[in-house]
Order: sequence, then C-alpha cells, then structure tokens
Amino acid sequence: MPHDEEVAALRRRIAELEAERDEYAHLNDELFVLQQVFSTMSSTLEIDDILATVLRGIHQVLRFGRVVLFDVGDGRVARRLETGEDGAIVPSPDPGAWRDEGQLGAMVRGDLEVGIGAAADPGPLGPADGAWCMLPLVSRNTVRGILYADRSADPEISESQVRMLLDFASQAAIALENARLYGETKRLLDETSRMAQTDPLTGLLNRRALGELLDRELCNGERYDSPLAFLVLDLDGLKLLNDTQGHRAGDEALRRFASTLSECARCGDIVSRYGGDEFVLVLLRCSRAGAEAVLARLFRMVERLGLGCSAGVAFYPRDGRSADALFSAADRALYAVKQAGKRAFRFAGDGA
Repeated sequence: MPHDEEVAALRRRIAELEAERDEYAHLNDELFVLQQVFSTMSSTLEIDDILATVLRGIHQVLRFGRVVLFDVGDGRVARRLETGEDGAIVPSPDPGAWRDEGQLGAMVRGDLEVGIGAAADPGPLGPADGAWCMLPLVSRNTVRGILYADRSADPEISESQVRMLLDFASQAAIALENARLYGETKRLLDETSRMAQTDPLTGLLNRRALGELLDRELCNGERYDSPLAFLVLDLDGLKLLNDTQGHRAGDEALRRFASTLSECARCGDIVSRYGGDEFVLVLLRCSRAGAEAVLARLFRMVERLGLGCSAGVAFYPRDGRSADALFSAADRALYAVKQAGKRAFRFAGDGA
C-alpha cells in the first residue's frame, strides 16, 4: 500500500512537471513571437507589416482561428486587417462589416478595457464560433484601434491568453502611434520642402528650385546630347500697374501671367518665377522652331489677358553650357527687346 501511494505521488509529480513543461514551452512560443514583433517594429516603418506580425502571432501562439484589427479615428470604426481562410493576414474585404453590440462602442469611447464573450454571446462580428476577446489599442490616452480575436481553440478565454493579448495590443498601439507620428512628421517635412521650393504668390517653382532642376537637366543634356531652350521673360508694365491700380492689381497680374505661362509649357518643362516681374521657362529637348511656337502661343494668350511680356531666349549648348551662361545670354537678348520697345522676343546671337 505504501508502495502504491508512492507511485501515485510520483505520477502526480510527473503530471505537474509535464504541465509546467507545457506552460514553459507555451511561454517560450509567446516570447518568440513577441521577439518577432519587436524585430519587425525596429526594421520597418510599414505599419501594415508590423500589424500583420501582431495578428499572425495571436493566430499562431494563442490559437485563435480569426483575428481582426479595427481602426478607430474620430469616433469611426473600420476593419483594417484580419486572418484569411488559410491563416494569412489580408486587408479586410469589407471595412464596414461589423456591428456595435454595446461592448465595442464602450471600448471606442474608452469605457471598457477588456471585452470577453462565449460562443453564444454576440460580438462585434456577430455570433462567434468559440470564445472571443477584444481589447483597445490605447496611445496617449486615445483609443487608436481595437484588437478582436475569436474561434478560440479553448472553451474559455484564460488569464494567460488575456495577458498575452494585452502584450500584443500594447505593441500594436505603439505601432499605430508611431505610424501616426511618422505620417504627421512626413507631411510637415513635405510641406516645408514644398514651401522652400515654391513662390508663395504664384505657386511656381522659385529661384532655388529652378537652380536644382536646371543643374540636373543640363547634366542630362550633356549626357544625351539633348538641346534645351532657356527663356527669361518679363511682365511688361508691372510698375505702372502697381503705381496706378495698387499692388493688389499687380499681384493679380503676376498670378495670371504665371498661370498662362504654366498652361503654355509642355509636360516636363520647368516654369519658375525668378524674382519680381521676371520669370524663367526651360523647354526641354526643344529646337528653335519649337521655342518659337511656344512663344507665339504665349504672346497671344497674354495679349488676350490685357497684359504684355518680353522674352529673351538662349539655347544649350550653343549659347552656354552652364546655368549662369544661359541666363546671361537670355538676359542680354531680353534687354535688347526692352530697348527696342518691349512686347516681343529675341534669340541670343540674333542681330537687331
């Protein structure tokens, strides 16, 4: 009898050790997946890659058949990513396919920290095949999303599953916040860059941006033996317009001329306000006949606006191989036009 008791005690101890072994193995799997999440977060800024890793970990380690990530913004909810039939993470085919059964709405408002239900309890996606759980993704005291998992392999949601889901939710919330901050920073940088390269009055490229683009096109011209026409244009009579009708009228004339200049430019050409009433138009891969056709159209359109302009034209490489040389040649041609009475154009090197 004592021998039987010892055997039973030994068996119980073996069972306890096996249970501990299984638990440690499961924890090891959880830690491995979390390590993958951390690794993905540090190696990419692609938010969907990070979130897909989170969902994949919940599906594989916590044994939920379906995992869905909801986006939350401005009080609106939409399905973003979820597991497909084969377990792969895919964009949600129907972002609006969900319903508010109370708990989800409370979670969006920040009134609920964890939602748990059994198979018979309706959730945000209707009746679930197995136990389900959902948690908010909170960052800076704001709900950024909701993590929902159902079709659990276990009849009930365990404390271990909830703990691990909280870990995954925490990482997903960090990813969403980082993506939001990255997007906002990128938008501000893009806006700052655009403002640094744009003339605020006309919306055309400014002198700095012209220099950067022209340097690139001159390199292309040299490499591919491709000519370009460099036009310097003045809006005639701007000072008189400012003196007689005010600077607001002068600004409007500059905007209208800039718009007309952009309309006459071909796809790929460079249009810039150089400063004051002076503009530059660079016609890429353009012959003298092509430049004459553009100028003729421009002068007709400007005249219909009740305005006038003058232009000097230089060609790469004939009149210069650098931006400074081209500008000087075109500017000399423009000066000759002004001396002769304005409202005309002249090519560098042409006689009077």
